[in-house]
Amino acid sequence: MKTLLVNTSFSKSLFAGLLTGIIAALLNLVYMIIYRESTNFARDLIVMPLTIFIGFPILLSMSGSAYFLLQKHLRSGATWFVIICLIGMIALLLVTIRETSLNHGSLITGARGLFLGMELITFFLAAFLIPYLAKHSRIYS
Repeated sequence: MKTLLVNTSFSKSLFAGLLTGIIAALLNLVYMIIYRESTNFARDLIVMPLTIFIGFPILLSMSGSAYFLLQKHLRSGATWFVIICLIGMIALLLVTIRETSLNHGSLITGARGLFLGMELITFFLAAFLIPYLAKHSRIYS
């Protein structure tokens, strides 16, 4: 049995990033609504549905482009992409936790809790869904 080598094109990677961004925007919107209703947090008006639906697809489309470049120029580019996404997620989580501990605040309240959840959702989707969608053959046929 022959193993087919799947070469990811730029358009597939960009489409995978855009589709992942739309999914991330939907999940982050649901998370934001649930978080705001459960914690009565409504002060942070910078995170609005319009911001989510514009920002996440653009951000994850750029991530799809980065995935294409890593896939093209490195031997195991998909693995490096997942590693970079997970390192970025851990770094942002550590920055948020450190900032919380320096200001003697609670980690899961206010904007910090909202942003922590959004970071986790976005980075996990980027790390695992972009490579899957970019290599998935049934979507593009």
